[in-house]
Amino acid sequence: MATQSVEFSAPSGQTVTARLFTAGSDTVVQTASAVTEATNRDGVYTATFTDAAAGLYRLIATNSGGTLLAQWWVDLTLTTATFQSYEMPVSVVQSGLSTLDAAGVRTAIGMASANLDTQLSDIPTVAEFEARTLVAAAYFDPAADLVTLTTTSVDAIGDAFLSHTITKGDAGSIERAFWQVSKAAASFDGAVQTSGSNTGTSFLTNISVDDYAGQVLVFVSGNLSGQARAIASVVSGVVTVQSQFTETPASGDEFLVLPQQVYSVSQIQSGLATSAALTVVDGIVDQLKTRSGYTLSILAGAIANAQNAAEAYTITLDGTAYGVTYSGLDSSGNRTGATLTET
Repeated sequence: MATQSVEFSAPSGQTVTARLFTAGSDTVVQTASAVTEATNRDGVYTATFTDAAAGLYRLIATNSGGTLLAQWWVDLTLTTATFQSYEMPVSVVQSGLSTLDAAGVRTAIGMASANLDTQLSDIPTVAEFEARTLVAAAYFDPAADLVTLTTTSVDAIGDAFLSHTITKGDAGSIERAFWQVSKAAASFDGAVQTSGSNTGTSFLTNISVDDYAGQVLVFVSGNLSGQARAIASVVSGVVTVQSQFTETPASGDEFLVLPQQVYSVSQIQSGLATSAALTVVDGIVDQLKTRSGYTLSILAGAIANAQNAAEAYTITLDGTAYGVTYSGLDSSGNRTGATLTET
């Protein structure tokens, strides 16, 4: 007699009835003779069946009121053993996997022998591999083996690469990537041209467009190499910079125009207080200082000469008369009731 114990999960603390059904059938194959919950594994139950035929079953667990608690799949064999239940039958999972046996696997990967060692015997160990060199392992015999680069030498390949003129190229190509990097680094690379009018501020170049104002010109050859100035304008190839170089650039001196925006002093000042505006402010401040001095002087003098209970004083500043009238003296002799007027 085969006693088949099936472990499954269901809500803890229930009085459970467990029944077996074959796949697709509504007929009860067997009802468990006993269902017990594990002592320490809450919610884990063991259902006991006897001599259930080997095969795939759906286990349905209900409580004492007939309410469904859980349903699982279990593959049984006709042996006394403990079987685990699953959401998907093990046999179904296995049917979706390879059914090749060991010989079938070897055939599939082209191994004629069952002895794996004989198939891989020529693969060196790590130590053997690290100890080998191309020559010692006979992978390459410099006396007999040749590497042919057609008729082009390595130097010629390098020279061709270095002398290649980068064009825009196709979108997504390496050439397009090089072109984009070069354009981001410099708007133009050129040289100073011969002209009797060249100075440290203005000089003829091979720039063919009236552009680049506000960008930076930096020399990369000649005595001015490394010096940079902001470009004020470019007209017919003549570059005028915002501030003078330390000397007049020589014909043939090479330069780069960097795509960096630089503002002139006048442009910066236009967004701030202009020189004329500051002059006006200075004048007003001077007037205020002068008026304050006059007023303090007159009032100090008037107070020192106070004689009457009611007094009036007038001062003229920048063509405008200002008056102060005191209505009387208090008990301590101090003026009170000051009235200021502009006449």
